[in-house]
Amino acid sequence: MYVTLRLYQLFANLVEYPTPFLSDRVNECISLLTPLQREAADFVWRFKTFLNLTSLSRMEELYTSTFDLNAICYPYVGYYLFGDGNHRGMFLSGLKEHYRICHFSAGNELPDHLGVMLRFLANIENEEEREEIILLCIIPAVKKMLEGFRGSSNPYEGVLQGLLLMLQSSIRSEEIGISTKISLEGFRYDR
Repeated sequence: MYVTLRLYQLFANLVEYPTPFLSDRVNECISLLTPLQREAADFVWRFKTFLNLTSLSRMEELYTSTFDLNAICYPYVGYYLFGDGNHRGMFLSGLKEHYRICHFSAGNELPDHLGVMLRFLANIENEEEREEIILLCIIPAVKKMLEGFRGSSNPYEGVLQGLLLMLQSSIRSEEIGISTKISLEGFRYDR
């Protein structure tokens, strides 16, 4: 379980603004992922290949064009689940309150940022809650995020493909495809 929790943290690093430590995080991610989910590791390896040939400043520009300005892919889970209206606002409020109860901070980022939610997964002890968040929130959002990359050669597509495969393999196989509910302190998202 430790390896999976560490992978959540590492993928959080990969979907957040690049730092000088990005290459180290990618290498660790591939190392931990390879014995668990070879296909996912191959997708992250493609990102590593690009990263090795690219300066940090160019990675920063690519990140910004991918996730921020004229984004191919918004990194906000709630946006993909609810759009940009009131339902997303309730989701954000519920996440923020749930994080507070769990003594977790989103820092300066919105609570539905994919990186923040992955870090939260690494910090919660309740496996059932973790699986519900993965099944009902993160997997559906990542699938929709990947749609924005169709026809592009953006290396972040590989990161999200690898993440999706890792998430799908990290939950108990009998849980995939079930209909369930998640309650985030006063906000209920039924699927």
